Amino acid sequence: ALPKILSQTAPAFCMGSCSFVVEKSKESTARVVVWREIGVQRSYTMESTLCGCDQGKYKGLQIGTRELEEMGAKFCVGLLRLKRMSSPLEYNLPSSVLDIENELIESSCKVT
Repeated sequence: ALPKILSQTAPAFCMGSCSFVVEKSKESTARVVVWREIGVQRSYTMESTLCGCDQGKYKGLQIGTRELEEMGAKFCVGLLRLKRMSSPLEYNLPSSVLDIENELIESSCKVT
């Protein structure tokens, strides 16, 4: 659910680059160990690039602090949306609140 939310909201996130397969070489990584040994259902690893993007609105651009901050902000909004989807009674706020949050994030993390 979180990757799908991010693919809809974060321009630097690419669902096509995601892999949810547990490969033998990844069995000792934190996300796999946390999933297997502790039972955390949604354990992810988010990676970034040093070389730049080859897709989306950042295609051909180098990733900098602003883009990383934007991704972090979108990630936080994604977590909030995921929590609201899984516990709608606890977070019974109007959907306009998320729109306001997105507008604030876009205005403070806009790449120029």
